[in-house]
Amino acid sequence: MKKTLLLSLLSIIVSASALFAQNTEKKGWTSEERYTFLDECAKTAKANMSSDSARDYCHCMQEKLEKKFPNVLDIDKSLDLESPEMKKNVQSCLGSGSTWTAKDRTDFLKECVDAARASLGEDKAKRYCACSLYKIERKYPDPSQAAEITEEVMASPDFKKMIQECLAF
Repeated sequence: MKKTLLLSLLSIIVSASALFAQNTEKKGWTSEERYTFLDECAKTAKANMSSDSARDYCHCMQEKLEKKFPNVLDIDKSLDLESPEMKKNVQSCLGSGSTWTAKDRTDFLKECVDAARASLGEDKAKRYCACSLYKIERKYPDPSQAAEITEEVMASPDFKKMIQECLAF
């Protein structure tokens, strides 16, 4: 993974964090609720898949569940694990079509956390980078595509939105 991509992501983190800090309206789950879900989901999922796959699966499910249940407390009341919609969500999260290897992911996370640590702190950098990895891997299933991300792409509204979403972790 190119270090320039990570350094560019870091510079956008700094500018996006100012925008994110201004947005105090609660939309969706809190950072702690997201982290708790991801942690518990990964513990369970690791029984049936690699840590790497569990992380990807859990990020995918968290995103889908947060869209359906903006208030995390509604999950206990309304989640139907046997519904066709839920089964479809599980299947879509299990098969990403990605060609990223465990090494690609590990390298991305290490470089990202190393670059983001000074601005975000250790824990926040890990959460931000795991989210960024998930979103970048979904958008660019081939790691060589991700390595070619340009400054122009990173300045796009979609990319800035992704960064803001990941800063919420």
